[in-house]
Amino acid sequence: MTRAAPLAALLALTLPATPAEASEPEMCGMGARSGAMAGTGVADSAAYDSTYTNPAGLMEPARRRLSLGYIAARYRLRMDGAARDVENTNGAILGAALPLPFGGVLKDRLALGLAFYFPTSVLNRARAPYPDEARLALLDTRTQVVSATAALAARIHPRLTVGAGVLVLATLIGEIRIAPDAGGRITTLAEEQITVAYTPIIGVRVRVLPSLRVGAVFRGVSKAEYDIRIANSLGNALPIEIPTLHVAGVAQYDPLQIALEGAWRVRPFLGITVGATWKRWSDYPNASANAAPGTPPQPSPGYHDTVVPRVAVELSRDFSSLRLHGRAGYLFEWSPAPGDAPALLDADRHVATVGGALEWSHRFGVLQVDLFGQWHQLAGSPRASGGFYVLGGTVGVDL
Repeated sequence: MTRAAPLAALLALTLPATPAEASEPEMCGMGARSGAMAGTGVADSAAYDSTYTNPAGLMEPARRRLSLGYIAARYRLRMDGAARDVENTNGAILGAALPLPFGGVLKDRLALGLAFYFPTSVLNRARAPYPDEARLALLDTRTQVVSATAALAARIHPRLTVGAGVLVLATLIGEIRIAPDAGGRITTLAEEQITVAYTPIIGVRVRVLPSLRVGAVFRGVSKAEYDIRIANSLGNALPIEIPTLHVAGVAQYDPLQIALEGAWRVRPFLGITVGATWKRWSDYPNASANAAPGTPPQPSPGYHDTVVPRVAVELSRDFSSLRLHGRAGYLFEWSPAPGDAPALLDADRHVATVGGALEWSHRFGVLQVDLFGQWHQLAGSPRASGGFYVLGGTVGVDL
């Protein structure tokens, strides 16, 4: 519980909530392999990244593996002809894939996966521009929320695996109380609490042929909300009455989505992955709740559903105890925003991805190093332009 200046609290009364941004896995893909392959993995992920891409993929690893990584993004965006300052992304990734060592009928049939994303400086950050202030609704401060995924997979048949998991986000609630102290001065007392919100992820994968796998995954709506109650006990300290207000909104929003994907091993050294993701952006919420009671309702943002196509390739080569992978991909992210949006701006995005990995097999197991890079180019909007790049990597070791 902390004290803050009265002026800061009074200013807070006028601030509506932040626009709703999307998450780090939604923007970049979960982990280095998915990030290098245009966010794919529904049909062929095989490590901790499966907790998000498709939990059924957790049955693929034969060994327990722990991975640690880092991701960074730098933005070069423009809005209405001027440079748009977007906070840089800096975050750590921690993941684990754990085949469960049961015997009997459960032998080689269950696996557990965990993945965590930690922004380096915050648990949950929400900004509060005015409702009519133009901003890049799906890019501003979009990766500033802690997220965690946990999933369990089961092998139903040699060709069929299923999995289910949950995505956990940090949410923020609190209260700011304004009251006079014993000396008659107006003071504020602020209290904040971090709670959690849960989102289901359910997937299935089928090995149709030895060289062909198909997968499907359902991800529910993912929202990290915040709600700050502003109450007062000023009595006769002010000549006007200030009602109890709420500064509330959504700090992070990913829509309900269904992804379908196929992964074909064309040659032992060449794999091709093709997929599409349907996103129900038509449920995109208002950027904020009205702070004061009796305020006229806000108009709907008017966002529409989209389909995101993806394609990726992976080349592999063996050298004695070393195995090298080269990866590349492309996706096109149609903007869900209406063309005449006055404030919640967005643009189509062309996304090119590239990466590579080195696996070194030794007597203690396998050491794997993965690196990836992405370039996101905005297009199709007269008001938003520019681009941004994402770099990241992970190191994985057998447990």
